[in-house]
Amino acid sequence: MSKFQNDKKNFINQEIPLPTHQYPSIKIIFPSRLGLIFIGKISTSILTKLDYYVKKVFYPFFYEILFIGELEIPSILFEKGIKIEHNLLNQASKKVILQPTNKLYYFVKSLMKEQNFNVGLAITDLPIYSSNDESLLFLFGESNIKHRCAIVSTHNLNLQFNKELGNSSKVKTRIIKEVIHEIGHIIIGFEHCLAKNCVMRFSKNIEEIDTKSIKFCKKCQSRLDEVRLENNF
Repeated sequence: MSKFQNDKKNFINQEIPLPTHQYPSIKIIFPSRLGLIFIGKISTSILTKLDYYVKKVFYPFFYEILFIGELEIPSILFEKGIKIEHNLLNQASKKVILQPTNKLYYFVKSLMKEQNFNVGLAITDLPIYSSNDESLLFLFGESNIKHRCAIVSTHNLNLQFNKELGNSSKVKTRIIKEVIHEIGHIIIGFEHCLAKNCVMRFSKNIEEIDTKSIKFCKKCQSRLDEVRLENNF
C-alpha cells in the first residue's frame, strides 16, 4: 500500500511543489526503468497489452517496466486546485471536476523517488486540465520533460464520454496510443509530428486518435534512434 494512503496528514498544509510551467529537456540516461501508476479506477486488464506495446515501440529504451500499483488522491487534497466544467461535447450536461496536472505529477514524482525508477507515467480515469495552461481542459494526456513523468487520462477516451458503441478493446488501443505519445515526448521532446498516421501527431479529438498509428513515423523513429545513439546503447 502506498504511503499516500497511509499518511494523509502529510498533505494537509502541503503545497504541490512541482512547477506548473514546462522547462527545456534535461538529459535522461537510457536505458531506464519505467514505472506505471494507476490513479483512480483503472482496470489492470490493460497491463499485458500496455507492457507489450511499450516494450515493442521503445525497445531498448526501458530495461524494466514496473507496475507500481494503484492509488487514490487523499480526500484532503481532492478539491485542491480543481476546476468544475461542463463536458466539452455537451454544454448542457452535468458539470464534472477536473484535476490539475501538477497535482498528479506530484504523486508520480514522489513515487519515482520512493521506488527508484527514472521515468514515471500515471494513467487516471479522472478528467484533467493543464497546470501549464489552465484553458486546456479535458486533456488526453500531458508530459513534464523536466521531471521525466507524464499523465494519460482515460476520461475522454471512454465510449460513454463520446456516446459511442464498441468494446473495451477500442478504448485500450486509444490509451496505449496516448501512453506511447506522452512517453515519446519525454524521450524526443515536445514537438508534435505533422505526419497524419504518426503516434506523435497532436490529436484534437477522439477521431484523430483512432486514425493515427500506434507507431512512430520514419522521421520520429530516426529521432528516437538518435537519442539511442547518444546514449550508446
